[in-house]
Amino acid sequence: MINARRMLVLAIAATLVVGSAVSAQTVDTSKRIKVAMVPKLVGLSVFKANQQGAEAAAKTLNIDFLYTGPVTASAQGQVDVFNSLIARKYDVITTTSNNPTQLAPALKRAMKQGIKVVSYDSDVSPDARDFFIQNTEYPAFGKALVDSVAKYIPADSEVAILSSTKDATIQNEWINALTAYMKTAYPRMKIVTTEYGQSDPSKSLTAGLNILQAHPNVAAIIAPDGASEVGAAAAVQKLGRTGKVFVTGCSNPDAIRQYVKTGIIKSSPLWDEVKEGQLVMHVARLAANNALKPNDTFSVPGLGNYTVKDKVIIFSEPLIFTAENIDQYKF
Repeated sequence: MINARRMLVLAIAATLVVGSAVSAQTVDTSKRIKVAMVPKLVGLSVFKANQQGAEAAAKTLNIDFLYTGPVTASAQGQVDVFNSLIARKYDVITTTSNNPTQLAPALKRAMKQGIKVVSYDSDVSPDARDFFIQNTEYPAFGKALVDSVAKYIPADSEVAILSSTKDATIQNEWINALTAYMKTAYPRMKIVTTEYGQSDPSKSLTAGLNILQAHPNVAAIIAPDGASEVGAAAAVQKLGRTGKVFVTGCSNPDAIRQYVKTGIIKSSPLWDEVKEGQLVMHVARLAANNALKPNDTFSVPGLGNYTVKDKVIIFSEPLIFTAENIDQYKF
């Protein structure tokens, strides 16, 4: 009797395990859907990495995939793209925003017409999307940015911020987070200026040069934007300040590799942009299928388990690039 009961329990447990594994990994892909990925601008390396992952995932999910966006970091440019996608009756629009409020009316119009909206990286207004994929927790990333330079400079150093645009949602969240952490962990450290490079390497270089010339005592530049980090590092190199001014930010490894190896960038946090692009497509597919609730859990083969909390999904912890590990990553 005991053995029979034990066998029954084991059989039920095995059925539950198999059932959960199947439900976690099985996504209904019987209907082909059209999904667009609209970055802040086309051409930026971190967004190209998202595109790479998204394209690969789209092939397995029966998705007709389109990567399109403005050529400069323009909210109106994104709105124009959204209007075109609405007219072409796309099933899902995925986007990282240049301005959370300016994009909202077009995205709300899309939602009223049955189009699912998934934001990633930089959020839009919460009422203008179905789900948001947040790269990392904001406090964790703010801490990672500060720690990436703090260990190499005096505790009372002057620090500059070189961001993308004044309205960029995620950059502002990170700046708020790093400022709060700096006040607690490094109270003698001082942010002397915040400049903007418009997510453009050339404009970021100019902004970086202006920072270093206007504030000669700056010991570090925190650049929470892919193009801004490259521009800041190039400015340090151009002015011969290597070893005196340290840069960190959030750019992909291919873009910053040379500056990591010369020591201008000692440590730089990010996440795996290619895998994030894969996750965006999986969430888009689930959203199109009406298979994801505002508070939910789901699994993606090869990526892991995720929790949806109030329509927000955290992608990962910060991934720190250093001279010791950067060559392990190619994107």
